[in-house]
This record gives sequence, structure tokens and C-alpha cells, in this order.
Amino acid sequence: MTTDARILHARSGVVLEQRGEDYAVSSLRLSEPLTFTDVSEAQLAFDKEVTASEQDPELMSRLGGA
Repeated sequence: MTTDARILHARSGVVLEQRGEDYAVSSLRLSEPLTFTDVSEAQLAFDKEVTASEQDPELMSRLGGA
């Protein structure tokens, strides 16, 4: 069964999306998406991953300083 995904936020190479009843945070830094059942936890993880990504000079140069 396939589940439609809906992007809720995207910033600095990090994406927060809703996948059915779950939420996933993915980024260029992560090998596998982080999954959550609670949107608040997913949002917090998204914010932390954005901060970490924006502090990675190599990643930011690959993104063109996004």
C-alpha cells in the first residue's frame, strides 16, 4: 500500500513531511529519515536538523549558501 506524502516544511536541505499518520524528517546529512508519530516531536527534530545543517560549511556550500 502506498501512502501519499505531503511536505510541511523544507529549509537548508531538510524536509519535514507527513506520510499518512506519521511524520518524517530527512536531510542530506541523514542516511535514513527520522520518523515520528507526533507532529511536535517531528517539528523539533526538523528545527534541530536545520540548525545542524546550517552550521555545516561543506553542506551549505553544496546548497549554494541556502
